[in-house]
Amino acid sequence: MMARHYEPLFPVLEELNIGFVAFSPMVNGFLTGKYDKNSKFDYKCDYRAIMPQFTAKSMEKNQPLLDFLHETAEVRNATPAQISLAWMICKKPWIVPIPGTRKLHRLTENAGAADIELTPEEVRELDDALANMEMSAVFGGSK
Repeated sequence: MMARHYEPLFPVLEELNIGFVAFSPMVNGFLTGKYDKNSKFDYKCDYRAIMPQFTAKSMEKNQPLLDFLHETAEVRNATPAQISLAWMICKKPWIVPIPGTRKLHRLTENAGAADIELTPEEVRELDDALANMEMSAVFGGSK
């Protein structure tokens, strides 16, 4: 949701029947909504400490995105993480997000995204909302 600079490739991928693997679909946990501007990460063992999306300034800039995700999740009786994954899964059948986790409850939460079927109209609404939001840079690439 925060690194969409690959989307211009989608027509070619679709034409050539090539799949797309979405790396870090929750932006290293950012889109789970579990962190805020007061979250601290240990520089010695947690690489999120150097990621631009986790700075206090970026957290404030990205708050509208997090609010939007929470609101959308509430309407769908889901979590922000599930909405993020469902959005990718429902965009095109050949997009495969690969979320990472070390916790069983997060794995279960992620799997629940497969049960959320967003309509093409809902995907377009999410796309439009995302396209009109100002967002911070993210680790791994921003437009």
